[in-house]
This record gives sequence, C-alpha cells and structure tokens, in this order.
Amino acid sequence: MLSRPFLVLGFAMFCATMGLGMVTPVLPVYAKSLGATGTAIGLTFSAFALTQVFISPFSGRLADRFGRKPFLVGGLLTYMAAAVGWYLTDSVVGIIAFRALSGVGSAFIFSMALAYVGDLAPNGREGRYMGVFGLFDFIGFGVGPVLAGIVRDHAAIEDVFLSMAALFTVASLLVAMLLPKTVEIAATGLDGLRLTRPPVPPWGVVLRDRTVQALFGLRASFAFSMGASFSFIAVYLEESLAVTATMVGALLAAQQFAGGLSQPVLGHVADRLPRRTLVVVGAVMVAAGYSTAAFSTTYVIILAGFILGVGVGGALFNVAGQAVQVEVGRTLGMATVASLQSMAYAIGILAGSLGGGRIVEATNVRAVFALGGCFILAGALFFVLHTRTPRVAAPLEGEPAG
Repeated sequence: MLSRPFLVLGFAMFCATMGLGMVTPVLPVYAKSLGATGTAIGLTFSAFALTQVFISPFSGRLADRFGRKPFLVGGLLTYMAAAVGWYLTDSVVGIIAFRALSGVGSAFIFSMALAYVGDLAPNGREGRYMGVFGLFDFIGFGVGPVLAGIVRDHAAIEDVFLSMAALFTVASLLVAMLLPKTVEIAATGLDGLRLTRPPVPPWGVVLRDRTVQALFGLRASFAFSMGASFSFIAVYLEESLAVTATMVGALLAAQQFAGGLSQPVLGHVADRLPRRTLVVVGAVMVAAGYSTAAFSTTYVIILAGFILGVGVGGALFNVAGQAVQVEVGRTLGMATVASLQSMAYAIGILAGSLGGGRIVEATNVRAVFALGGCFILAGALFFVLHTRTPRVAAPLEGEPAG
C-alpha cells in the first residue's frame, strides 16, 4: 500500500488540506469584519462551488483519457493563486471572487487524487486504501484550523492567506517533481491478476447507473450539511459563546483529528461489513454531532459532539461511500466517477451555504445545524433505497458497457 505514488499523493494532500483547513474558519469571520451579511458570509464559504459544478465533470472525463497529473498540479497552483488574491483584496466582493476561482482548483485536486488512489486499490481493499489516504486528508484539515487560530492570535488575519499559499506551493512541487505520470492499475484480487484501463463509457451509461446516482445524492447531502453548518460554526462560537479564535480552531482540529485517526481502522471495517449499513450509522452519528450545536450552548458539549459525531461518524460515512465509489469507478472511469462526486459536493456546499444564510437571516444561527443533520439523514436514506438491488458491473475490457 505504501508505494511511492501513494505516499507522494498523501503528503501533497496533507499540505493542501492543511491550507484549506486554515482558511475554513477565517473567511466567514474576515468577511463579517468587512460588513458581509448572512448570505454573503455563506458565499465566502460556498462560491467555489459555482465554478466547481461546471468544471468537475469535464475534468474527470479528460483525466480518464489523458492522465491525472497535469490536472492535479494545475488545481494546486490555482488554489495558491486564490490564497494570494485573498491576501491582496480588502472587499467582500474580492473574497467571494477568489473563492470562486478556488473552485477550479477543487474540481481538479480531490477527484484526481481519489482517482489515483482508486487505481492503486485492489478489489476487497478499497476501504483500507481510502481509509489510510483519508488519514492525510483529515489530519491536514485538522492541523490547518489550529495554525490559523495561532496566526490570528499572534499576527494579522491576512497572514493566514500567505501561509496557505506557501502550503499549496509545497504541494504543487511534490506532485510535479515526485508523482509518476501514470500508475499501474491495481490487482483485481489477491491472485496478482492485472487489468488494463477500461474504455470510458458514454455519459448516458454513467448517469443511468443507479449506484452512481445513489453516490451523487449521498455526497450532495453530506456537502449540504457541511455547507450549512461550517459556514456559521466559527461565527456562532465566537459571537454567541464568546470563545477565542484558538478555541474555534481547536474544535475544528479535534473533529478532523478524530476522523483522520479513525480512518484506517474504519477502512478495514468497510472491507468487512456491509457498506450500506455503515453509511447509515455514520449519517446518524454526524446528525447527532451537529445537533449539539443546535441545542446546546456549552462549548465542551459541542466539542464532544463534533469529535465523536462529525469527526468519527463523518469518517465512517465517507470511507464506506468512497469504497463503493472505487468499485464503480473501475468500470465507469475512476476520474469520471470521482469528478461526479466532486460536482455533487459542490452543489451541496452551494445549496447548504446559501440556504444556511437565508435560515440565519430568517430565524437564528442555531437552526442551520439542525438543518444540516436532517439533510445528511435524508441522503443516507436515498442511498440505501437506491442501492437495494445489487449492481451488475459493466464489462471491464472493450465490451459494450451498459
């Protein structure tokens, strides 16, 4: 498992997600200090989704035909440019515009990385590979908020953006210099049999696949709950509970660390137990975690809810879903399926953030956390109902798909 491509991808994603983790709690607070309203604050979190929605499907198709590496490097450099833009701008419009630019990077980075890992993962070990890879992802997102809080408490908030730009520069160099252009497709099982990359089927075949549809709904619901909740968690904690920026970063970091450290173990679980069941269990845990912010005003209770519910529950939810994603990607195009998940994520983030902003303006900030919990439960139900019938895999080599 710990091959050179896997480790290079892992450390590059660690740097990238650390940068993203730094900016997550900062942009809403920075925008509010510049006079942003609830809807505008939501856009500072979700504007990237506008560009990601339109670019993601095409990036995946192109990557399945021409390779992942150029798109991955391009995505990392785009995020670096967005970070520099945030450092230079002093308006809410500028913040939102560069957030939209970062959506181009999002469309490339994560779907390409997951496609690489999917190529490396053998049958029956999808959960383990995704679980270990998720460790880099979660830990990076966990370290980021802590660093952002420390920078904010000891320097200017704009310096967070310079730090983010430096991290994306390191990630870009790692991928450009050390990641092989192509990787060998993983074994179909433990017998060592190797596959050639299958032809990419037409869009109609991909979009009619019920498992692809189920995964799309699942990912969109998770992103909706995240967009609705994470757009306002920092503002809620700082303004309503009067906690420090470091405490906000600590909560976000603890949630990520809990999820990241549990990912490898949960990956093994996802290879042994029914993945549909694990998705439901994870969704219930996440919903319970968000409910602590909806119904409690005690920082310690919210911290515990985010660690156990959003962190560990979210890790279980994601690793089980991603293992199914790899299975489907083997026949429908690994990057194509991953990019559709990226598109679903963008749609969910956009709808959740904007919807959350309207909810805050109409009611109160605590209502968005209850809304987030309800949506992830609805997504898990959709996934289970849509995957009741076992999927018949398309042919692997050259035969007509469908």
